[in-house]
Amino acid sequence: MRRNFGRLERKSGQLTHRRLENLSSTVNELFQKAVQNEQIFRRYQQFELKLLDHSGFDELLDLLLRNAVDHFQLDNVELWLYDPQDTLMELLPDNYQSLPELHLYSTASRLEQLYGKQPAVRLVTTGDGKPLPVFEDEHLRSAALIPLVRHGVLVGSLHFGSRGHQRFTLDKSTDFIDHLASIVSVCFENAVNLERLHRLSMYDTLTKVKNRRAFHQALDKEVSRAGRNGDPLSLLFVDLDYFKQINDTYGHPMGDKVLKEVAQYINEMLRKTDHVCRYGGEEFALILPSCGQQRGMEIAERIRQQISELMIENDEADEESCREVSVTLSMGVCCWLPMDDYEDGSEEDIAKELIACSDQGVYLSKAAGRNCIRYVDLAEPE
Repeated sequence: MRRNFGRLERKSGQLTHRRLENLSSTVNELFQKAVQNEQIFRRYQQFELKLLDHSGFDELLDLLLRNAVDHFQLDNVELWLYDPQDTLMELLPDNYQSLPELHLYSTASRLEQLYGKQPAVRLVTTGDGKPLPVFEDEHLRSAALIPLVRHGVLVGSLHFGSRGHQRFTLDKSTDFIDHLASIVSVCFENAVNLERLHRLSMYDTLTKVKNRRAFHQALDKEVSRAGRNGDPLSLLFVDLDYFKQINDTYGHPMGDKVLKEVAQYINEMLRKTDHVCRYGGEEFALILPSCGQQRGMEIAERIRQQISELMIENDEADEESCREVSVTLSMGVCCWLPMDDYEDGSEEDIAKELIACSDQGVYLSKAAGRNCIRYVDLAEPE
């Protein structure tokens, strides 16, 4: 009996020891998991704080498409945005419009295919034998699909991609990603609204080209850039001839239509890097970066000629009124070459002289009979 009792006692001790070992191992695993979750939480929290502190639409895009790759140790990030009226395309900075990671869709069908009727974070992997529904031709093996929803509307989708097929699998928790989705959605909405307000303050409401405030900012920026790079910079002032007569003869609605159509026609003739601005009244200013005197004069002549041939329909015309209205331009052109060693040339002084000389060119064109162009040398303003 004693021997049997001793054996039972030893077995009980061994069992208790194994249970304690298993319990210790479980506690250690839970502790390690808690530490890991704390690290993940802090990583997401740090990124969310950066998002909430962004200073503009371009910085938000930079955080999402570039910084997120390093921050979360990803292989790629992709952003799909719903843009039915091309509003976002107009707000995008030039250096983002051709990014392969950014996709704009005029319909919501592609986004709806990802999430169905109830958008929620999806973790997908090639481990189940199916290709990823995102990151085409990127050879990634797993991804987190993060829906961007505002006021119940799916407005976009952010994708985190990895070459490892175990990085985003169904057994992973999505709590942190869910919270990130909410933060990104709010930040995106705020950034777009702020950018729209900024654009409204910088654009002329009638002609839809930049206003005088935007002109001065753009000119200062381009003078600084030209000075750094040694590139030529041309400034064209454009004044509509006899515009008061158009208003008096056909009415102000027709005058407004002439201004709008001339502004848009000129805008379509120039490069995206050029600036078309309404300087005031019937006067426009065109800033042409990397454009010398000869090229500036050629562009001015092309604008003058084509506008003179433009016939603008008079919507209010009756049988006795003219059904089409034409307009001509008087233009002044000036060019700055940084290599000319323009002395006393602070950037502010150069911008002022460019304006003065181009404006003087308009007066000379008016004096010469209108519908012509005059060049005024920056070094010798009259």
